[in-house]
Amino acid sequence: MPLLMTSLRMPCPKCREEGRDSKGDHLKPWDDGRGGWCFHGHGSVFFDGEERHERKEYRVSQPVSLSLYSQYPIQGIPSRNISQAVCEKLGVRTEVSELDASQAAVMYPYFDSDGTITGYKKRTLPKQFSVVGRVRGLFGKKACKENAKFLIVVEGEQDVLAGREMLASRGKDYNIVSIPNGASETGSLDRETLSELDWIVSHGKVLLMMDNDGPGKATAQALAEALASQCEVRIATLPRKDTAKCWEDGVVDDWFKSMLNASIYRPESIVRGSDVVLADLKKAKQPGYELPWPKLNKMTWGIRKGEITTLTAASGIGKSTFAMEIIYEPILHKIQGSKVAIIALETSMEDVARRLIAMDNNVPWTKLAFNPQSISESSYDDSYARLFGADRVHLFKHWGSIDSDTLRRKMLYFAKVFEVDFIVLDHVSMVVAGTDTDERKDIDKLYEAMTQICVETGIGIIPIIHLKRVQGKKFNKGDEVELTDLRGSAGAEQMSWNVWALERNQQAEDGTKDLVRIRVLKNRTMGFTGLADTLRYDHTTGRLSLHQAEDY
Repeated sequence: MPLLMTSLRMPCPKCREEGRDSKGDHLKPWDDGRGGWCFHGHGSVFFDGEERHERKEYRVSQPVSLSLYSQYPIQGIPSRNISQAVCEKLGVRTEVSELDASQAAVMYPYFDSDGTITGYKKRTLPKQFSVVGRVRGLFGKKACKENAKFLIVVEGEQDVLAGREMLASRGKDYNIVSIPNGASETGSLDRETLSELDWIVSHGKVLLMMDNDGPGKATAQALAEALASQCEVRIATLPRKDTAKCWEDGVVDDWFKSMLNASIYRPESIVRGSDVVLADLKKAKQPGYELPWPKLNKMTWGIRKGEITTLTAASGIGKSTFAMEIIYEPILHKIQGSKVAIIALETSMEDVARRLIAMDNNVPWTKLAFNPQSISESSYDDSYARLFGADRVHLFKHWGSIDSDTLRRKMLYFAKVFEVDFIVLDHVSMVVAGTDTDERKDIDKLYEAMTQICVETGIGIIPIIHLKRVQGKKFNKGDEVELTDLRGSAGAEQMSWNVWALERNQQAEDGTKDLVRIRVLKNRTMGFTGLADTLRYDHTTGRLSLHQAEDY
């Protein structure tokens, strides 16, 4: 890589040692300030006295480099319509070509807290950047007034110059600075910008006028988020790509309009009470999908989209059967065009499909699995076409444990691509099985993810969760279930809209072991909790039907 030389001339130390170079112009310094070229016989001259072949090995103290740049003149930049007055205010210097006296480069100075220049960002025209010294902090900060109550933040040094010109044209003298390293594609803020946040918020009111492109918008968003809790932040939409272009194109009025029209930034999900539409408040809240069990339906007003409805019971009580009844009867059977996804981590997708076809024909699914001739071929085909032919049911081909992040992505796919109304997750414990982390934390993480999906997409999720072992309780004998009995109870209890438990005495010998009580443990919308319906498992149909108990 060739060494670039500046347009300045300075004394050659080797010529001076020989008693020559009285005019002090034998040496033309390199752009990096570490040496130069002597036109009077010495060739490459290094300020530390050592000649090296690789540029990275040159050694010179920082002040030497900066002192070279202090010799450049301060003048206006006609190509960008920037006045000398603005350049003087900001300390901006220019390099003039010896060939035609045109401006070859612009040097933007950066200062430390004491006002000492620490470095220059050099822009070789039209747009090639290099750095001399240390470029830290905000460009234009030194020219800002103390104790000002308003600050404009732009993206580049030239935007500061142009902004100063436009402000001066209207008799304004607002503080205006640029971030040191421009915008990033992701909007991430660099360390130098972050170190200046306290100074920025000290103004009380901050206007962000970043470039009108993707990186500029992303950086404005990130900077607004970092500032919003400490001061008033507004984001302007520029009439051109950037502030410099606004000045060059003469759209000063439009630039000021963008400033006036900038709206106060509010973090996502924070709204004024007045932003709530009155007409929406007057609309009746719609009930959910009507459940086939009258008391449960009355207590809950059905099962709704946009909510997590957790089902729980001891092992073998009938959680999966109950979940399939909820999916089939009120949703698939009664609501035309409805769609569901079933994530059964302990059951093959073929068995899940058979289960639905069996329910559609009122035969036990195990009977259908071992004897497909239990129903006619036409009935089998009709049920398949009704349930699966129109892509109403979507399944997850996976068996065994799965991490919560992968599961979240699959759920989002079901919701956004297949546009399902409900997702059944059977069951939560398989998601955290096999992990080395804390089970409670894993379940909390999963429920946080499911809550986000419900809010973001509006779908309903029906997770099945096991009960933990509780001393003194025998859930397989029908003991009462409480919220605190849920496995990993914190997340499931707090983030579920609804929690329904099943209770059944598997050991009963009086003919009641097929009876299942539904207990509402949580009902965020309606508030009603306690015992709901009692159901009976019908061995001839494989279905759960309402049991007309005396106390019903």
